Amino acid sequence: MRSENIWGKWYTHPIRVICHIVFWGLVSCLYYYTFRRYGGNYVWAFVIKELIVTTSLFYSASWLIYKWVSKGRAIPILLFFIFAYFWWLALTYITCELLEEIVPVEDKRIYKYVHYFLEDGFLGIYSIKKVPTLILDFLFLISLPLAPKLAKLLVEDANIMLVMERNKAELELAKANLERDNLKMELEILKSQISPHFLFNTLNSIYRLAEKGDPNTAETIEQLSSMLRYMLYQTGDDKIILKKEIQFLRDYLNLIQIRFGQGVKIEVLIDEIREPYRIAPLMLLPFIENAIKHGPERSRKDAWIHVSLSLNDGILKFVVANGVNRDSKEPIKGGIGLQNVKRRLELKYSNRYVLDIKDESASYAIILEIDMNNLER
Repeated sequence: MRSENIWGKWYTHPIRVICHIVFWGLVSCLYYYTFRRYGGNYVWAFVIKELIVTTSLFYSASWLIYKWVSKGRAIPILLFFIFAYFWWLALTYITCELLEEIVPVEDKRIYKYVHYFLEDGFLGIYSIKKVPTLILDFLFLISLPLAPKLAKLLVEDANIMLVMERNKAELELAKANLERDNLKMELEILKSQISPHFLFNTLNSIYRLAEKGDPNTAETIEQLSSMLRYMLYQTGDDKIILKKEIQFLRDYLNLIQIRFGQGVKIEVLIDEIREPYRIAPLMLLPFIENAIKHGPERSRKDAWIHVSLSLNDGILKFVVANGVNRDSKEPIKGGIGLQNVKRRLELKYSNRYVLDIKDESASYAIILEIDMNNLER
């Protein structure tokens, strides 16, 4: 699996077998021409010895060193090479001991090589004084053939780390996209809840006007038609120009004034907005609806509504206050107004807004501030 990740689909099992056969053929040639310089008819004994040592280390490294490299464990890798050196010395000593009685004195070079390993006994080959001489042979005969395997393991481990990091990044991106889609869907659901809520309240107002035969009924229906067009065709975007939202609020407040007449004082103080700031559509309406529900709809006695909106240094300040007659019957609990808008504020503006609610004995007020700076305009 590790090979497939980096070498591709071409590195099939048959190709892998062929590569190993070619590799060991080249290593055998290396050993043959290395020991041939000693002369005599004993070359293949040393070639076989080196192949036994190298193959045992080569294939054990495939799973031992890979595990240590992936876990960043340097000490076991160092111990592996020390063991490899001792294993090579031990098998070389055994081979030389088997050839001691066979190699004649006349074959001077091979005879000298064999007795160099045997002269101090088995433990003598591990002495410090022989390290400078033997370590060079070990590095050439054993480490050199192992180098491609170690390089392959390191490259594969680095590739696996890259794949894991890439998969982690892709997973985090997918998670972020999923969260974004979920938030977008939740926002759409919350926004869709506003329209029926608003429409229900407004139609109820028109019904009461028509029931009383109020001459303003036709004008109210016309205003409602204009507002519905706004809600259908203007609020589909994620954000709309703040001026349009303000004009919608003005129309809504005019409709409310027609509904309640001059018996309810509605004060509107909205500053002129010069720059084209954008805001989430229908974000401010629920606060006014809530003021009507708990104000004049609950009791006309001492009923009043105050709405103000200003924008200074990019900070939008929206205030809605209403009188409350605590002696009157409380409106039915529930609804989606404030609960809805609080959730939308959290989703759209997170740490960029402050909502303060003041519930006093004779009044109820909300003060909303939104930092519009650095938001899309």
